[in-house]
Amino acid sequence: MYEQLQKMERIIHIWILLYNRPFRYNARELATRFDVNVKTIYRDMDTLDVGLRVPLQKEGTRWGIDKSHYLPPLQFSIPEALTIFLAARLMLQYSHRYDPYIDAAFTRLGTVMPEPLRQQIQKTLDWMEKLPRDNHYLEVLAKLSSAWVSRNKVNISYQSFASDKVVSRIIEPYFIEPAAAGHASYVIGYCHRAGEIRSFKIERITDMDILEEKYEIPSSFDANSYFGSAWGVIVEGEARVVKLKFNKNIARIIEETLWHPSQVLERQKDGSLIATFKIMDTIELSSWILGWGERVEVLEPQDLRDFIAQTAKDMLVLYQNDKKR
Repeated sequence: MYEQLQKMERIIHIWILLYNRPFRYNARELATRFDVNVKTIYRDMDTLDVGLRVPLQKEGTRWGIDKSHYLPPLQFSIPEALTIFLAARLMLQYSHRYDPYIDAAFTRLGTVMPEPLRQQIQKTLDWMEKLPRDNHYLEVLAKLSSAWVSRNKVNISYQSFASDKVVSRIIEPYFIEPAAAGHASYVIGYCHRAGEIRSFKIERITDMDILEEKYEIPSSFDANSYFGSAWGVIVEGEARVVKLKFNKNIARIIEETLWHPSQVLERQKDGSLIATFKIMDTIELSSWILGWGERVEVLEPQDLRDFIAQTAKDMLVLYQNDKKR
């Protein structure tokens, strides 16, 4: 079943490619693009031509489709089209690697884009084709998404950041979430080993199998609520008040962005800015604070203030030692 789904996805992708970019690809180039052999591509073309009655055309060894037979069923407004274009750029910046699923999704969307944006999307995807591939990650992501949709439990081999051992876990995927800060993706689900909902970094899954046993996502689970008090994808502890003071040199930068739905920003008479959040105190939040260097001060809670201060001292020692080399 999984192989059949892969085949149909590949054929549909080829269909869209030949529609958008007629006479660009020959059989060998398509085989390389989809990581299959040339004979498989010829069988796919036969399925398109005979099975699906797609009017294929050829110029030399390169295929195309007569666009007069196929008109795009949707049209987007310029703001809608721009949003899709920005999404393509954001996903590319997030991944830093070639992802055939991003390629396929935005290649199809390109069929209903206004011409200038269609060209820019294609240029972005052309550049993405040159990025390195991570076939293991793509395979795990494909299996996870399939299990999530079909509601099948999965058995994963997982090595957490804090452990040097790979541990087998049976999980029920509830959601898949990207994390821009770490250029990674996480699967959130019920872990039978831990007996609770956990987040697992997909890049740390060394192996996985889809099980026959089914599961149901509780009606009480909502991903938006689950991440509501988190700074990113790490959900730890209870939300609490975090108060930061940004100096006047970057106050405007902080004001320009909605960093978290809970934020309250207050300008001070000296030009500085007090930012108050109700969030979980996680390593993602600490990393973000440290990224602003001496331009931000943690006012509360005290333990977070102490942690940031101690980290700053450790950094100073590190660079002082560097001078002695």
